[in-house]
Amino acid sequence: MAFEFERDESIDEATARIAHEQFGAALAWLSVAEAAEAQDPGAADDRAGDEAWGFAVDDAQVADFVRREVDTAASVEEAVHEARKCCKRVRGLVRLVRPAMEDAYQATNTATRDAARELSPIRDAHALVATFDDLVAAHADQVPTGGIAGVRRALQARAQDATHAVTANRDRIDAARRQIVRARDGLEGWPLAGLDRDEQCGAVAAGVSKTADRARDAFAEVLDVPGPPPDELLHEWRKRVKYSWYHVSLVEPAAPTLLGALADLLHDLSDVLGDDHDLAILSADLREDPDGFGGEHEVEAALVLVEGTRRDLQRRAVGVGARLHAEPPDALGARLVALLRAWWRHGPEPEAGEIEDLHDQADDLGDRTNGQLRDLARQRDVPGRSRMDRAGLLGALRAAGHPD
Repeated sequence: MAFEFERDESIDEATARIAHEQFGAALAWLSVAEAAEAQDPGAADDRAGDEAWGFAVDDAQVADFVRREVDTAASVEEAVHEARKCCKRVRGLVRLVRPAMEDAYQATNTATRDAARELSPIRDAHALVATFDDLVAAHADQVPTGGIAGVRRALQARAQDATHAVTANRDRIDAARRQIVRARDGLEGWPLAGLDRDEQCGAVAAGVSKTADRARDAFAEVLDVPGPPPDELLHEWRKRVKYSWYHVSLVEPAAPTLLGALADLLHDLSDVLGDDHDLAILSADLREDPDGFGGEHEVEAALVLVEGTRRDLQRRAVGVGARLHAEPPDALGARLVALLRAWWRHGPEPEAGEIEDLHDQADDLGDRTNGQLRDLARQRDVPGRSRMDRAGLLGALRAAGHPD
């Protein structure tokens, strides 16, 4: 099962199942990171299903999910990144039903937030390398003679140092694991199971609307700033957009045609703002220590690419955001709940369209040549066959039925 609801689950069952899966995967990814650092990728595989993974042996559903989702041969950097993504998904999940979570919301959100923060140095440093590579690939024709390789070497060195800082001293991984286990152990206290379906739907509608409202407010703040908006505002907007993306993704199976495009657009906006944030960090680092990045000449050339790309990304983000935030936030919450109810009542979204699009031809007449159709019409003595075009021949032959 993916990070999405299943039709035969209640909302409380779905949220509990997804949370267990994400916690189990996060703990497994941390085990993979440790095994990768020890250059023993088989170690994590050997431990699958025991408490070292972070879930009980008899939890077959979570164990199966982890074995499908977790790559035991992943690098330290990939494993840490995936563990952080699991934590962020849980944070999005609890925001979906936040109005019904009571104190459990704050406890879960804080623990998963703190776990992700313990692992952020690796992600941040390696993200800068990847973003820089994307930047240069997109503007290779603007890289000056002599290049800007010194910038990349410095970024790569910092990324390696960040990995070493985490793997040489496992305090951060251990701290992240403790926070994830704490959040996982608190699942039994989630109060959703005590609510009926209408109350659970009300919580979803309110949770989705609250997140969408915060995203819309953050967007409005970005627009209100004269000139380039501060990086902090753009980053705050991005976080809210990403939570909305999680919410739409969770409900997407209820109406894939309607919600798939919306989820993709939210994800695209999050990615645009994410790249802009990485470039903002890169810009600040380059300005702070030009000598450490190959000297003034390389840094100035790199900044030309960075700042030009940031203007383009922000222009795109505003254009997409103006459309995503056009409807009132309450409308999104009400829409997702209405689609959930339609899913429960009427089943999976059916394919629709013209008859010829919905059904394959039940015979092989469409595969025959015009000459073959005319011969067949002659054999069956179809009236008016000499004046018929291909469509007419097909229609007349089918209407005549199969010969005895």
